[in-house]
Amino acid sequence: MDRGNNSKRNKGEIGEQEREDQCHNNNEPRSPECVIQIDAGNSWTIYPAPNTLRSVYLKAFEPKIISIGPHYYPYRLGRTQMHVMEKHKRQFLARLLRGKPELRRSNGNMPTSTEERESSDLWKAMQLLEQRTRACYSSTFDNIDSNHFVEMMVLDGCFVVELLRLYYKLFHMESTVVANDSNEDDPIFTSRRILTSLQRDLLMLENQLPFFVLEKLFMLINKNNTDPQAVSLEELAVTFFNPLLPQQNAASKLNTKNPKAHLLDVFRSTFLESVSQKAHKMGKNRIKSQLNPDGTIRGFALHFASDLQEAGVKFRNWEGHDLLDIEFTHGTLRVPPLSINENTVSLLLNFVAYEMRVNCPVPFFTNYLMFWESLVYSPGDIQILHKHRIINHLMGSKEDMAYLLIKCRQVIHDLDLGYLYDVIEEVNEYSGLYYKSKYRVWWEASSVTISAVRGHASLSLPPLFSCCLHSSRRFTPCTLIIGRIKLCAWPSIVVSRLHYLFSIKLVF
Repeated sequence: MDRGNNSKRNKGEIGEQEREDQCHNNNEPRSPECVIQIDAGNSWTIYPAPNTLRSVYLKAFEPKIISIGPHYYPYRLGRTQMHVMEKHKRQFLARLLRGKPELRRSNGNMPTSTEERESSDLWKAMQLLEQRTRACYSSTFDNIDSNHFVEMMVLDGCFVVELLRLYYKLFHMESTVVANDSNEDDPIFTSRRILTSLQRDLLMLENQLPFFVLEKLFMLINKNNTDPQAVSLEELAVTFFNPLLPQQNAASKLNTKNPKAHLLDVFRSTFLESVSQKAHKMGKNRIKSQLNPDGTIRGFALHFASDLQEAGVKFRNWEGHDLLDIEFTHGTLRVPPLSINENTVSLLLNFVAYEMRVNCPVPFFTNYLMFWESLVYSPGDIQILHKHRIINHLMGSKEDMAYLLIKCRQVIHDLDLGYLYDVIEEVNEYSGLYYKSKYRVWWEASSVTISAVRGHASLSLPPLFSCCLHSSRRFTPCTLIIGRIKLCAWPSIVVSRLHYLFSIKLVF
């Protein structure tokens, strides 16, 4: 299957040189054309991640050990690890049907042939949902016929439902109950590596079944369960995925009123409780307030961590708060801690990919990742955040982590800074006062010296300075910045040039 056709190049992609320029000019204006636009004109919710995101970290979007849904259907038997999980799927289904005689054929046997499957409640239900399910994907998957598609829905869906149920019993209920399910020796639950790989793979955007498919199977499997305390499918899912990006009382943060697109959407919703309230208070986006008269976007990015530290901003680990809950008060930037490893990077990028094209979600995680991109330019910035226990990076060195976030900055943009707009504005105003005061002091001092030698500077100064000194146009320190020379380096440039001037013999 040619997956390249499913992820066309976005209209908003920019050239490599422009990306490099943006990488080195964190606060320069950007044109709206350089921003990846969110496509809200499609009803599908499961699709390949854009090529731009895949270029940041390809492993984030390709499952290692299990294929769910049609996107990786052709690879199920060709990849060794996926082939092993196909056997597990059938074992889970057989165990499920052994304990649920009402789901078997009328004679009490498990469905094996096509005719027998069609007489099963599970297969009948999935046949009715087939067209609705296909409509959720960006591709038609005409290479998968109806029988195989329905079989995939049953096999994959039942495996996911059983996996969530057994995990919950294993880690949240008495061991005697778990023993009755005979899963204590299952390698899925005895190997932390396999379990973590499953958690990561099942939260990849391309590796999803629509949530209504899982809900229907869950309802059929539990239709004779009269326990009023029975756990919902959403709670089972959140319990299973929470170790990837742990939060306290994650299940209590579920919003059960809104329908969910898939498991990725379910888990994402648990992080939005506090920030959704903030976004609602702020009102709709503020794109218009960020546009210059010529249509470009104002440079409204956060300063790098090293710059903020120089300006007197304090960093504080805001432990116990929701992951997205970032605040700035009284010169202190409060940020909940983030452990960065292969699994969290994969999860965050899949959240962003989901927010790029789907109709309804507010791009909270896109804003969140932009915040980190703006804070980090070098390994020194990572070190500052690590020192304050805000970032705990387990994915290579500080250099690797900085490089990854720089790559994110090349492709992840949003016209609206969303729920972090006020925070970034306050931080910029606070640090701006420091730099304004600093530059005024040295500018006034240097102006006196420069004026004294203005008439003769061209004899000794390099052409760049000579041109600036004799120009009738008013100039600022920014005039002389080449590439990404920080503004704070400008006083030393003036000193070195004046030293050069007076270190040689002038002829008057």
